[in-house]
Amino acid sequence: MRMMAATLLITLSLLSGAAVAACSGPAGPQFRAVLQVSDEVPPLPVVLSDETGLVTRIESAPMDPSAQYTGTAARADPTHPNAFIVSWLGGACDNDAALTFKRLEGGYVLNVAVHGKFSFPGGCTANGIFRDVRIVTSSPIPVDSIVAAGST
Repeated sequence: MRMMAATLLITLSLLSGAAVAACSGPAGPQFRAVLQVSDEVPPLPVVLSDETGLVTRIESAPMDPSAQYTGTAARADPTHPNAFIVSWLGGACDNDAALTFKRLEGGYVLNVAVHGKFSFPGGCTANGIFRDVRIVTSSPIPVDSIVAAGST
């Protein structure tokens, strides 16, 4: 009987720990924006999880025609010292994007995860779509201290 009670107690402890872990959300506040490139391209919802405590808002950024869209990258915002722009080359079937901004070894890392969908008969077209998100922070962050990476 004692063994059964001990087993039950251990099981309940494990289950309550799992329930707490499952209910915990992202570390830090979340910011949301919707990117609208043109009338021909569906809008892209974006969520940024800020683990630095520095982000004050995010928004769609105007596309820079001189920017090199070779992969996920961060660049300085020429209009505001407390902002930077993260860019990536997306696709016609992107459904949403999840960004995570955190401190790492004296700098910062910004991860971009794009989730896709296949809503067209025969799959997605191979159109490349430039995506830009402006991230505003409470103080300036040197853009060379940000490593931007992602699965785009």
